[in-house]
Amino acid sequence: MIKLTPLHSITNPMISAASGLILKNEQFYVIADDELFAVALDKKDFETAKTIPLFSGALSEELKLRKQQKPDLECIVELPSGDILCIPSGSELNRHQGVLISGVDSSVKSISFKSLYSELRKSFSELNIEGAVIVDQWLRLFQRGNGKKNQNGTVDINFQDLLMGKVTISFVKHMELGKHNGANLSFTDATLHNNKIYFLAVAEACESTYLDGEFKGSALGLMDLKGKIIGMELLNLKNKPEGLCTDNDSFYIVTDDDDRTKAAQLFKGKIPPLKV
Repeated sequence: MIKLTPLHSITNPMISAASGLILKNEQFYVIADDELFAVALDKKDFETAKTIPLFSGALSEELKLRKQQKPDLECIVELPSGDILCIPSGSELNRHQGVLISGVDSSVKSISFKSLYSELRKSFSELNIEGAVIVDQWLRLFQRGNGKKNQNGTVDINFQDLLMGKVTISFVKHMELGKHNGANLSFTDATLHNNKIYFLAVAEACESTYLDGEFKGSALGLMDLKGKIIGMELLNLKNKPEGLCTDNDSFYIVTDDDDRTKAAQLFKGKIPPLKV
C-alpha cells in the first residue's frame, strides 16, 4: 500500500471538490468540478496562490442547485504549445464547456466539447470523462465507469481539430479495472510520465455518473501507451483522489471529499515499481 504525505489544504481560495491537477513551471494548477475558477499554487510556497477566472457568473450555494449549474470540469492537461486545457465531464448534456488557458496573463478561451461528446455517447452511453493525457498528436481521454454499466475506457482524439471545432476520433478502448471492497474501480485521472501513463482508480459505492457514493478506496495504476495495464497498487488514503501529476520520482494528488465544508487536500507520494 502506497503511503502519502499531506502537503497543503487548499483554503485560499477555498476549493473542496478538486478534480484535476498539473505541474507547470513549478506551479500546481488545480481545477474543481463545482467552481468557476482555477487555482495556481507555487510549489515552493503554497500560500502564494493565484486565482484564474474561467467562467463568468456565479453558482448557487444551495447544494442541489449548485450541482445542476456547475460546469463540472474534471481534467486539466498541458498542450505542447504550453497552453492549458480544462476539460468537462460530459456526464450531463449541459456539461460540455471547456476552457483553454493561454499566456503569462492566463487569458481564457471557451472550448466546446458538445459535438465530440455527442459522438462519444455512441460508445459510452454513461459518458463521464475524468482524465486526459497527450500522446503524440492525440488527446487521450479517460472515461470513468462509475455508472451501472461500468464503462471504463479511453479514447484518442486529435486535439488540434478539437480546438478548431472539429471532431477526429482515432480509436476507442473499453477497459476493466476490477473491484475493491465490493465496488467497481473507475478512472478519476491520468498523467504521462517517462513515456508511460499513470492513472488513479477509485472504488465508490454508487451506480451513477451524477450522484456521489461511499468512498471505498483507491489505487495508483500504470499502463503503457497502448493501454495495457502494467500494474496497480492501493493508496493509503481516506480521501477520494481526483487529480494526479508527477515530477521526477514523486507523484501528487488532489482530493474531493464530496463535502463543501472540507477543503481539498494536496498529497505527495513516491512513485512505486508497479507490477501486475
